[in-house]
Amino acid sequence: MRKYIILLFLIFSALTLFAENASNVRVRQEGKNIVVTYDLKSNSIVRLLMASDDSPQYRELKAVTGDVGRRVHAGKDRKIVWNLLDEQDEFVAKGVRFRVEAISHYEHYATKTKVKTVVMGQVGNSFAPQLSYGGMIGQMYKGIGWFVSGRSNFNFLEPADHSCNSNLSIWYNNGTPFYSGKSQKTHWAVYGGFMMNFLEWSSKNKFNTFGIYLGGGYGRRELQLELANGTWVAYGPTSVKNGGGNAGLFFSVYGVTLHAGASTIGFEYLEVEAGIGLMF
Repeated sequence: MRKYIILLFLIFSALTLFAENASNVRVRQEGKNIVVTYDLKSNSIVRLLMASDDSPQYRELKAVTGDVGRRVHAGKDRKIVWNLLDEQDEFVAKGVRFRVEAISHYEHYATKTKVKTVVMGQVGNSFAPQLSYGGMIGQMYKGIGWFVSGRSNFNFLEPADHSCNSNLSIWYNNGTPFYSGKSQKTHWAVYGGFMMNFLEWSSKNKFNTFGIYLGGGYGRRELQLELANGTWVAYGPTSVKNGGGNAGLFFSVYGVTLHAGASTIGFEYLEVEAGIGLMF
């Protein structure tokens, strides 16, 4: 069968999807091909789709060349050529509509994947005061998932044999002992629990998240003071080793994710915690 094109009653129109990436779409015929030109704001994955009055459902065109596919660079007058007779033997249509779908690689991943993974660096600070550093990793499926996190000051000390009270007195000493003035701190804590993204069920927020995390764990924090004889004792009021937990909020915009919350060890040692990372 001879390949041919019937242009009678052929009406071209052009649409864009995710207009922040693709704009100024134009359509024209060059011989037996259809040429679509457009401007692209940022590097994107680009597809060309078509619908008509007879087939209103948009379908992706395959016999295309030019600025189309997974790696299209930003710029003006990007061009896609549809070699339509390589895709079908004839082309007879009315009310033809073309759509340029241009989305970023992150948008493509976010709309296709069902599992979101978050990785963040984390810092904590107590009123003692003391800083700790660590990270958080987690995953969510359809808005609900898990996380684990851990922080430390990376000074892992052996537990002191004895402790003193707020008056610096030690139970086995009749009076206040002499201190050298030196001190050292150790801290570590690990937590795990669940995360929930409240925006997962909103079609208008496919690339943003806002939710909560809540977990439990275990940790140790100890402030040690040196006696004049070189012995170290733990300062009881701010030293604790016990179970604990953490809770807070997280939100992200196009994958850049922040979180803020609080954690505790035995409800005796409290830290505020914050982090930044990526969700993909």
